[in-house]
Order: sequence, then C-alpha cells, then structure tokens
Amino acid sequence: MKKNKLIQCLALFLIAAAARADDPEPRYQMPPIEITATRAPREGFDLPLATTVIAEVGRARPGLSLAESLRPVPGLFIANRHNLSQGDRLSVRGLGARAAFGVRGIKVLLDGIPLTMPDGQSQLNNLDLGSTGRIEILRGPSSSLYGNAGGGVLAAHTQALVEAGWRVEPRLIAGSNGLFRAQTSLAGRADNTHAFASVYDLRSEGYRDHADARARGLNALVGHALTPHTELTLLLHLYDAPYLFNPSSLAADAARDAPRSARGFVVGQGASKQVRQGQGGIRLEYRPPHAVHHRASSLVLYGVGRALKNPIPGRIIELDRRAGGLRTEHQFSWTSTRLVTGLDLDFQRDARREFANEGLPEGERVADERVFELVQYGDSQVDQEEQVRSFGPFVSLERDLGDALTATVGGRYDRYRFAVDDQSRDMDQFSPMVGLVYRLDPFSRWYAHVATAFQTPTTSELGNRPSGEGGFNPELGPERVLGLETGLRRHVRRVRLDLEVALYQLQIADALIPFQVESEDSEEIYFRNAGQARNRGLELSLSAVPHPGLRTTLAYTFGDYVFEDYEVETDGELVQLAGNEVPGVPRHRLFSALSYESPHGLFTEVELERVGRYWANDFNGPPPGSDAVSDEFFNSAYLRVDLRLGIDYRAARPFVAVDNLFDAQYNGSVVPNAFGGRFFEPAAGRTWRLGLSAEVGR
Repeated sequence: MKKNKLIQCLALFLIAAAARADDPEPRYQMPPIEITATRAPREGFDLPLATTVIAEVGRARPGLSLAESLRPVPGLFIANRHNLSQGDRLSVRGLGARAAFGVRGIKVLLDGIPLTMPDGQSQLNNLDLGSTGRIEILRGPSSSLYGNAGGGVLAAHTQALVEAGWRVEPRLIAGSNGLFRAQTSLAGRADNTHAFASVYDLRSEGYRDHADARARGLNALVGHALTPHTELTLLLHLYDAPYLFNPSSLAADAARDAPRSARGFVVGQGASKQVRQGQGGIRLEYRPPHAVHHRASSLVLYGVGRALKNPIPGRIIELDRRAGGLRTEHQFSWTSTRLVTGLDLDFQRDARREFANEGLPEGERVADERVFELVQYGDSQVDQEEQVRSFGPFVSLERDLGDALTATVGGRYDRYRFAVDDQSRDMDQFSPMVGLVYRLDPFSRWYAHVATAFQTPTTSELGNRPSGEGGFNPELGPERVLGLETGLRRHVRRVRLDLEVALYQLQIADALIPFQVESEDSEEIYFRNAGQARNRGLELSLSAVPHPGLRTTLAYTFGDYVFEDYEVETDGELVQLAGNEVPGVPRHRLFSALSYESPHGLFTEVELERVGRYWANDFNGPPPGSDAVSDEFFNSAYLRVDLRLGIDYRAARPFVAVDNLFDAQYNGSVVPNAFGGRFFEPAAGRTWRLGLSAEVGR
C-alpha cells in the first residue's frame, strides 16, 4: 500500500513540476497528433482515454516482433516468445496475457481493415513491420467502439506515401541466428492516384533448437480520388510461411541450464506451423462538399482466406478459414456537438479437422517444409465446420459543456452467434462509456473515463475440450470488464516535453484462464472461467526534445493484478485463490531511451528495459501437495539494453544494431499454468544485425 501511494505521489509531483516549467504564450501552437482509431479523426491530446502514437516503427529493426517498436507504450506488455510459430503475446493492463497463441482482447486494424476475427482472435501475420509507418494504441476498454476489445485498440498504418513522383527503397538485414531479411518497397503518385507496394522474404534459424522459420509477404495499397470529395482505396495483404517451427516451452531448470534446447518429444512430434493467408479490402470515403452537419462517411468491405497446417504435441490441426465483413462510419457535427455512428457486420467460417499426431518417423529430423509430408497422421478426432457471425451498431456523442469541459457518451450493442454442426450459442452485450475532458490551460488536460467491455471465447477456446469431444464447450462463457480511469496530460513547450499519467482499475468477471491437463503426450491448452479478478495500476510516459536532434523517452508501468474470487479443484478439494496475482504479467516495467540524430545524418539510440518478476501459475507457487520449490513457478526480473547506430548518407542508410548488449539470460515469455512446470520460453542472448537501405526516386 505504501508503495502504491509513493508511485501516485511521484506522478503528481512530475505533473506539477511540468506545469511550473512552462509559461505558455497564446500564440504558441502544439504540434497536433491525430488519432483515427476512435472511428473519427480526433486530436489525441483531447481524448478522454490513454493513447500513444509510435511514428517510427521499422527503422533499423528486423521486423520480427512488435516489442521492437512498442516498448515505449506504458500499460502494454509484449511477451516476445522468440517463436514465429506462436507470435507475440500482447496484454494491455493485464488483459490478453493468457492467449494461447495470437492476440486476444485487443482490436487490431491495418489501414482500417480488421486483423481481428469476429471471435476476438487476432493473427498478426499480415502486419509487416517493415512497411508500417505508424501505430496508434488506445489503452483500456474499447468495446463501445469495437466490440471484442476489452484491453484496447492497436491501429497500424502503412508508411507515408510520397507527395509526388515515385520512390523505390530496397532494404537488406542480416544478423545472428541465421537472420536474413530482404525487402523492397515502391511508392508513387500521379494525378489523382497514389500507390504503395512492399514485398519481403524472411529467413531465420531462431535462437533455440527447432525454431527455423521462413516467411514472405506482399502489402499493396492503391488510392484514387474519384471526385474532389470521394476517394476509393484498394488494399491487399498476402502472407506465405512454408514453415514456422515451434520449440515450445521448458521447465525452470532446462530454461536456466540449456535455454537453446527444445524437448525431444516436441521435436519428434514435428511441432510447427504452415500458414498461407490473404486479405483484401475496399475503402470508400466521402466528404460532402457543402456539408451543413454531415461531415464524412466511409464504407469498408474486407475478406480473409487462411489455410493452416499445425502439428502440435498430441494432435495435427488443419484449418481452412473464410472471413469477411462490412464497416460503416458516419460523422456529423453541430456548433458544440459531434456525433459518430456506424455498423459492423462480420462473419467467420472455419473448416476444422484434427488428427492424432503419431510423430515423425524414427530418426527423422527436418528443418523445412518437408516436416508436413513426414509427420504421421493418426485417427481423426475432429471434423467440423465452425461459424461465427457478429452484428454491432455503435454511436458516440461528444458535446462541449462550456469553454473548458467536453463530455463524451457512447455505446455499442454486440450480438454473436457461434455455430458448430448442429449446435449454436448466442452471446450479446451492450457496452456503454462516458468520458470527460477538462482543459486546465492550453497545454494541460485532465480526463476521466468509465466503460464496460465484453470478450467472447474464441472458436479455438470453445472447441478445445478436455474431454476430447467435438462441438463447443457449453460451460465456457464470455469475460466481462468494467473499467475506471483518470489521467493528466501536459505539454511543455520549452523542451518540447509531453507528459501523461493515467490511473485505472478494471473489475473482471468470469475471466478466461488457460490450463493444461496432466498428460505427457499433449500440450493442448484449455480454458475455464475464473470468478472475479481486479486489475489496477499506474502508467507514466514522458518524451522530450531538449536539444535539436536529441530525444529522451521514459515509460513506467505499475500493475496490481489479483484474483478476487477464484476456486480451483485440486486433489478432489476446492482451493480458493483470492488474493493471488494473475500470472503472465509483471507488476513493474520501466523503459527508457535516448536517441540523437546529427545534422549530418548520423543517428544513435540506446534503449533500456527493466521487467519485474511475475508468476507463471494461478497458485503463485507449488500446487497443494507438491514438493517443488517456488523458484520454479515465477519468471525472474531482467534488464536488457539495446543499441543502434547508423547514418543517412545521401541515398544510402547503413546501420548496425546489438540487442541485449550485456547478454542477459532471461525468459521472454511464460505459458501460464503449463503442465509439468514447463512455463518458460527463453529469450535470445546478445544478438547483432547489420542492415542497409537505399532510396531512389524523383
């Protein structure tokens, strides 16, 4: 309790100090930062919720993990699994940390096209960080705008297009653990048409054994002004991964003594993934030329196709997915009132087949796509078609209550239908929100926000049943969230300093919790609803440019995530876990960075991240009756330092980078509640990379 009060006092002191440091002049204008993830463009400084914009995503980075670019975001924890088969595990304020794979609890968009499926699962395969120029993050319950978005929103945007002419930019990166990435992007503009395209090829042997990966992709965007007031945009994203091997997790002793290793059973089962995915969309935007109240309208149509082969210990999964939908948004304004309304319609159809995994032939070890020819299929276990349909109208009304106060109210009604063969389940929820923003002065804002959220189980979570039966788990229900938040923002012009502090509390009912059954022959992850959990915390972010070319960044997160009511049966008895910490997320995380870019093009950046220890299971230690020691059940704290150096010399940009400069040994992620204590996914030690990009154009 004393530590919590100390942190809050420190945050208020920083705000007060920033306020004294500035003597605002009426003529000075802050640089506007526009946020589009709010479904109507708004200036981020005036929003009643916590936001962050990352403007430089891919510079001197390999594009393997979102953690490379999003560490400066407080409240967001990215567990880099160093495993391209499983991908990053993202959590915002503790929500999403227990995803078995992919991203849960966060709505993900790419150029306005959803990467989140109707069931709430997001696959980031189509998010090419090498061609991403900007990412917006909304933190906190966002179901009033997006439905399945209990933790927030992540909206990525393709690199800025050229104003005129054309530009070609080839890029090469090579580094440790067999990393090689080649990418070429092309951007151009002529008359009323602009276009962008990027292709890449990625190869990696991985830090750990059985972690080889190969992937390639194409991202393309073409926009055309049909009239001075109407624009049509076509988008295409293709992803092809012939093989992504999965080294899985390790017990504490193996993670400590042999972090590069993969268990023999995992290797023998050919644990891996092959993915082919295509996604296309059409966006039509209209701004009335002589509007009185109607300001803009937009329509988005999108479609997704995904083919997956996925041998895992115990099973082989084959999935053929078709999904798509429609999004509409309409903006209206009056003298002191602004209104946004719209509708989302989405569908998802998965043809799922599952077989027993008889493993690779004895003595066979492969590190490429031949694994899918050699792995031996056993008996058919599941053969079913799963469907999800969702319907979600929303409205958001903003009104100025005088010169200094603005109120926002909104809500969304979501209805989901999950169907498998002859079974179906309906889930629905109305998600309201209320927000206030008070302008203390031209450079300071206080805000408060109350919202609810609703997260359905995904089809994978519903379909994975400990009994092994087909169909959906009738006992698994949605997770519901009530969020309270308040915060302060301050801009100090003398040193171009931006400061934001946020305090929040989330009350979570029926939280979705992963677990594994006692079996040496399976690593299947199942889900159950916990009783109640409470997440609360503090977020602090600061960035400043005290001297031209010099930038400093600081982000601190404190999170107190605990179960309030959660009974688990063990050895035939119910054990109450109230008061235990929710596993998979740290209480403390600190990030700082210092960068400098000289007038001659030389740039350097140093980043430091300190992550506190956190538990790996719900028991916060050995389960009742176990003689294991507590050290085997938590992920130790760690400190890592990254360094990047480069120069912009005419049209060429060579760079060198070293990650984990001091070769710290740590685990980048845990698998909560894994059987046999196999919680830990070791991170790479010191790694290096060299890169070169060039720009040609006119």
